[in-house]
Amino acid sequence: MDTAVLFETFARPQYARQVFDQIKKAKPKKLYFYSNKARVDRPDEVRNNEEIRSWVKEVDWDCELHTFFREEYVDVYTSVRGAMDWVFDNEEQAIILEDDCVPSVAFFEYCDFFLDKYKEDKSIGFISGANYLKNYVPEKENDHIYCNLFCFYGFATWKDRWKTLDFNITCEEVIEKGYINRYYRGEKESIIMEQYFMRVDDFVKRTHCWDYIFDLNSFKNDSYGVYPIVNLVMNIGAYGVHTNASVLKLVEGFFGERHYPFAPKHKGVFTKRFNRIMIEKIYRNDKRGEVIKRGLKFLLGQNFYSYLKSIVKQ
Repeated sequence: MDTAVLFETFARPQYARQVFDQIKKAKPKKLYFYSNKARVDRPDEVRNNEEIRSWVKEVDWDCELHTFFREEYVDVYTSVRGAMDWVFDNEEQAIILEDDCVPSVAFFEYCDFFLDKYKEDKSIGFISGANYLKNYVPEKENDHIYCNLFCFYGFATWKDRWKTLDFNITCEEVIEKGYINRYYRGEKESIIMEQYFMRVDDFVKRTHCWDYIFDLNSFKNDSYGVYPIVNLVMNIGAYGVHTNASVLKLVEGFFGERHYPFAPKHKGVFTKRFNRIMIEKIYRNDKRGEVIKRGLKFLLGQNFYSYLKSIVKQ
């Protein structure tokens, strides 16, 4: 596999180990190993962080290894964006894995193939490894799905797509200029999406959270992502970016085979059912309280947030 892999880590070895073991099976020719710095006042976090960083010694295959180990802690949004800036300062395309997104081995060849296939097609913004549809049976010539909703649980993209993202875009702008309505043409999905982005507008303005930014740019540019016909990624983390119980159950129907089920003609298909289920899973059920919790975790830190939560329960 020629495409570089970016592995983003912090201080959760119980999750990161599962991801790293899959990376080791895939044996990428280039590995970008990123680690945010632990907070010095949290001994367990420091130990976990050091353990993860020691894993670079396990890269025993023919691999061009790059490391970016931060010397100071930064918040999660600065951390993830910085990691992706780093890899795309050096690579034209890359596969991105956070520390709680366990990929199938087939995920790597799937990303590698479709990155090459759609490299020059600017209407395609990313390659996602997630699939929420149960019992989806594609027509024989179709081996991927088009959708403009961005799902970050294991994905791949290109330098030119990442570098041209407008990080100053706002939810308000996307709604007022009719970008969402243009895509859904007045259907109920348009209302759900606009209501959702109205709720999170202030949060996006404060954090410039990269995954929301990717979503908003997709609507603005009328671009799409490629999705697999089987689920290639398990999300095992307790805290997802779109914190939502239904999304965090993305372990069902996991495709554990080594090779992706490519079709001979490699045709893609757009299905309203896929799009509708994506919206139901990620956006419609993402209540305002979850957005507030996400903001508190960002401002206070996950450990302190959990501590406050335990006090309230007492």
